[in-house]
Amino acid sequence: MIDYAHQHDLLDRCVRGTHRDESLAALRRYFERYTGRWFERFAGGGDDPPVANTVTEADVLALNFLSITSLADVAIDTTMTHAYQIRTLLEQIPVNVPMHATAWSTYDREAPAFLLWDLIRSCGGGHRPVTAAKLLARKRPQLVPVYDSRVKAVLKAPRSEWHCLWSWFHADPARATAVEELRREAGGITDISLLRCLDVVLWMRARAHA
Repeated sequence: MIDYAHQHDLLDRCVRGTHRDESLAALRRYFERYTGRWFERFAGGGDDPPVANTVTEADVLALNFLSITSLADVAIDTTMTHAYQIRTLLEQIPVNVPMHATAWSTYDREAPAFLLWDLIRSCGGGHRPVTAAKLLARKRPQLVPVYDSRVKAVLKAPRSEWHCLWSWFHADPARATAVEELRREAGGITDISLLRCLDVVLWMRARAHA
């Protein structure tokens, strides 16, 4: 069994322990000042029912809110070249089921979520795992986390970021409630997914302690 003791301890401290006040302040600051506050919200969100199973131009533009650049070829590949494959996979991934309420089989290497991440990371040319993670998080914000180099660093590069977070939630159901309470207390962000709240907390922590 993979050991995520360090990562789970950090998440606990950020959500319901010694770092909670810092996390609360970070959430408030981020969603007041940073362009990334629009990532899930822009144009109604990537999981809005009419577009939930299609990558749209708005989804691609939303990546820029999280500092993803060189998006022209990504737009062509995701909205045109691979549009049918992407739609077929998205149709198999639940929209309104959060990570803390789904089985690990949702994320295994044969599952549509992993296959879609694998497809999208090649879109736009080269190897773009961060682009893939962020676009998938835009389309399924309750199920897939945003993940970039700063979050990877603060979590000390877990073997699988999906399994790290999934196992954290599933080891103690009270953890999801704790994130919900943190989100509620921050104010004005009840429309933001729990995974995005965790991402912001970790990203802001990495930025503050860089």
